Amino acid sequence: MAALLLLAGCGGSRVVSDTPSTAYSPLEFSAAAGGRDLATEVVGNPFGMDQVAFGNSVTDLMQNQHFGPATRFTTTPGDSADPRYKVVLVFNPAENVPNPQICGGRPIATDTRPGQPIRLQAAFCRGGTLTSTNGWAPALSSPQDPAFRSLISDATFSLFPVRDPNDGGDECRLAGC
Repeated sequence: MAALLLLAGCGGSRVVSDTPSTAYSPLEFSAAAGGRDLATEVVGNPFGMDQVAFGNSVTDLMQNQHFGPATRFTTTPGDSADPRYKVVLVFNPAENVPNPQICGGRPIATDTRPGQPIRLQAAFCRGGTLTSTNGWAPALSSPQDPAFRSLISDATFSLFPVRDPNDGGDECRLAGC
C-alpha cells in the first residue's frame, strides 16, 4: 500500500514559488489587472499542438485561479490591458532561465519535443520580475490532463500571492514594529 501511495504521489504536478520581489504588491496587481486583460505570453509547447491553440488552452486554465479581482489572462490582450504588465510562462526551457530574461522579451529556447516531462518557469512582470514560480509535471498527453490543469492552476495561484512581501505580518503589528 505504501508503494502505491508513493507512486501516486509521483504522478502529479509540483509547483515551487520563489519569494516575491519587494516591488510586488497585491494592490498593484489589483490595479494593473482587475477587471481587465492581462497580457500572457506562452513560450514553448510540450504537446506539439498548434501554438495558438496551446496558448488559449493555457490561458483558459488560468482564469479564476488566483486571489483578487477578476482578470482575463489572454495571449491577445485588448485595449483594457495595461502595457506595463504581463505574465510569461515558459514550458520546457532548454536551460534554466534567469527571471530577468523571462521578463526581458528576448527569445527563449525551449524543448518542444512531445512526450517529455513538463518543466515550467513563469513570472509576473513589470519591466523586471515581480513574482516567479517553477513547476513540474510528468510527460502528459494533452492540456486537458488533470496533472496539467493542476500545474497551471497552482502556478497561477503562486504568481499572485495574497501576502504583501512588504507587510511585516501580524507579529510585527502586535509587537509594534
